Amino acid sequence: MAKFTLIERQGTGVDVRVPDRGSNPQEVGDELLIIDRQLEDKKGNLVGTFVSRCTIVGFAQDDLVVAFTATNKLNKGMINTQGAMRFADFALPNGVTFAIVGGTRKYEKAHGTVTGKFVPPNDILFTFRVK
Repeated sequence: MAKFTLIERQGTGVDVRVPDRGSNPQEVGDELLIIDRQLEDKKGNLVGTFVSRCTIVGFAQDDLVVAFTATNKLNKGMINTQGAMRFADFALPNGVTFAIVGGTRKYEKAHGTVTGKFVPPNDILFTFRVK
């Protein structure tokens, strides 16, 4: 099993809400696209990017509940993930864990888990456990 941790830097990508309701509240079924966030290793080297597509499936305690798919484009191939979560789950003591459901090149037929955890002030650490 390969295990590695990457850091998502806030503000390095573009977030888009579909449909764009302006200042109107979000609704179940709306999509949130997170496009090209940078992934860095612990030394700050750029090692990839990820794109995620989230669909709002509900609301809980002033937070969005989303189902999502994500593609993590790394130097040695892509890792695809999917799951459901609240964004606040990243701040839980153990973070939030979701499934690796495939990939390309080195990660072809990959499975395993990814755990995302918020680390102040603005970073999210993703720990990949790839089988």
